[in-house]
Amino acid sequence: MTMVYNSKMKEAIKAGGCNTAGDASGALDGAVAAAVAAAVARCGANGRKTVRSHDIHAGGNSGSGMVVASRVKEAFKAAGCNTGGDAMGAMNAVADAAVSQAIARAQANGRKTVRATDF
Repeated sequence: MTMVYNSKMKEAIKAGGCNTAGDASGALDGAVAAAVAAAVARCGANGRKTVRSHDIHAGGNSGSGMVVASRVKEAFKAAGCNTGGDAMGAMNAVADAAVSQAIARAQANGRKTVRATDF
């Protein structure tokens, strides 16, 4: 179950001046899945059933729409949690930050192509 729009990820990487390797979307999807798992764990540790933006640790909200909201909500629900109104903006911020960091790593390594290892 993919939680990231591949086309939006590619657009963001291209806007950063890089190309996208075929394995990049799977790596970004893994980063988002890890953020979902961590948010569910923090939510549960605080005795709540609703995942809120501060459970995600995104450092802000984003309207990029890079994550597939229905799939992320489905993952929260499968873990027994509800989704707060601010959670999707925070999940998009997680994806945005991961893409920015991957672009920076690729460029630091003298490449114009973002690979899975950059995530």
